[in-house]
Amino acid sequence: MTIFHRLLSDRAAEHGPRPALLFGAETVSYAQLLARAEGTAARLIAHGVTAADNVALVMENSIAAVDAWLASSVIGCTEVPVNPQYRGELLLYLLSDSDASVVIADAAFAGEVAALAPRLPQLRLILVHGETGKTGGIVAPFEHGPADLQPPPLADDAPEQIVLYTSGTTGPSKGVTHTQRSMLTLARYNAEMVGYGPGDRLLNFFPLYHQNARYTGVIPAIWAGASIRLQRKLSTSTFWQTCREDGITAFNYLGSVLRLILNVTPPDWTAADHTVRKAFGAGAPPALWRELQDRLGIRLVETYGLSEAPMATVNTSEGGRSATLGSAGRASDLFEIGVVDEGDNLLGPDETGEIVIRPRCPDAIMSGYRKKEAATVSAFRNLWFHSGDRGRLSASGELYFEERDKDAIRRRGENISAWEVESVLELHPDIAECAVYALPDSETDEAVAAALMLSRPDADLAAIVAFAADRLPSYAVPSLIRVMDDLPRTPTQKVQKARLREAGRDAHLAAAELARRATIIEETRP
Repeated sequence: MTIFHRLLSDRAAEHGPRPALLFGAETVSYAQLLARAEGTAARLIAHGVTAADNVALVMENSIAAVDAWLASSVIGCTEVPVNPQYRGELLLYLLSDSDASVVIADAAFAGEVAALAPRLPQLRLILVHGETGKTGGIVAPFEHGPADLQPPPLADDAPEQIVLYTSGTTGPSKGVTHTQRSMLTLARYNAEMVGYGPGDRLLNFFPLYHQNARYTGVIPAIWAGASIRLQRKLSTSTFWQTCREDGITAFNYLGSVLRLILNVTPPDWTAADHTVRKAFGAGAPPALWRELQDRLGIRLVETYGLSEAPMATVNTSEGGRSATLGSAGRASDLFEIGVVDEGDNLLGPDETGEIVIRPRCPDAIMSGYRKKEAATVSAFRNLWFHSGDRGRLSASGELYFEERDKDAIRRRGENISAWEVESVLELHPDIAECAVYALPDSETDEAVAAALMLSRPDADLAAIVAFAADRLPSYAVPSLIRVMDDLPRTPTQKVQKARLREAGRDAHLAAAELARRATIIEETRP
């Protein structure tokens, strides 16, 4: 029995008829959750799926997506959750790098996977959830839910691995390898720190390819005997209605989410006007934190961590100690935290350097980057995991995040690889070179900006944006465009993105305005 299979079995025995998972109008009890996972596993086994398979999920949040995920974990497959908005070369890279032999995809994405199949020699089965259209060959319908046949016991040498892909920064995304045991370690600690119990009902609107929804959402809820409502995305217009109707007591957030929620919260509300009492996440601005805590009575549990080393620090009010607003907190029970200079020497209080992390206990940190041994060794040099983030530690051990060393952009809770956006833009024949970078945005955390060197002066900028939209997730498409004769460079010809950011938004054209102009021109043509 795998780690997660045993967890599902134990909780089904303890909480049988109680609600475990809610999605849309459907409620799944603990007993049903186990039956669905085992039944779906049996159906996968009937297709020849074994613990030796690497199973990629290309699905939006749904009951079917949970069935596919938990069934894979019951069998002991290597699980590879994939962002369903990835397409083309980016999707090809993830499926190839992960050695996916089986893909379970929503019908909306299955065609893209099938089109890539001839370039994926290891791919032998595509299971399609929803209207399958044409089947045959390696394509078959994904059947899920309870079944009479029980899956066979798992061999002791099953890998039980989970590969979570980073956003990528200066190169292709890296597959962060964890195990079911390490993710249960995270989930248990998360449930303990936030204080979940059988009386809690969680709300999570992050996608299931995120560590957030999976291992600081669904699995902690199951561990604690609580229940969780999953949504496909945050709906600010119905957020408080959902909380009221479902009796939501906790939700997960990122900084921009809190701002959006407060924007739709009546200004005269207090803790007496709602059921939410706690929230877990990162990036809470001090002013928003104070309003949520003092006016609305919501205790925030703030963390700093990465896919490689989640929940490295924790900041919350507990044991009579107040949270330090603006801080990411102190080292958690799972990790030690340090800040080092370029020579990996530990720095003193309030000195800024790179944040480094190492585990205090087994099964807390990733086992390595998939098929990237050199990157793994480099990241773990000198007995610390190097985060690539910059920060400082106060004399009392509070971590203050300063900035990213990595070339990444944060937009509406998604980490976006500037390198990946650049690699797509530079496929366009009218772009000679480009640089992608972040600009501050009050609504989305950061906007994706692109400085373009064009190969011909009359290039259609709206067509370039449309080209990117066809090949990138919607949140990664540049919203700000700047055309330049040349990019600012160092003496070694490295692009100086800091100088591009210094120019500010006024130096850029809005992509939405470019599209509007293109529409007007098209409509006025004779």
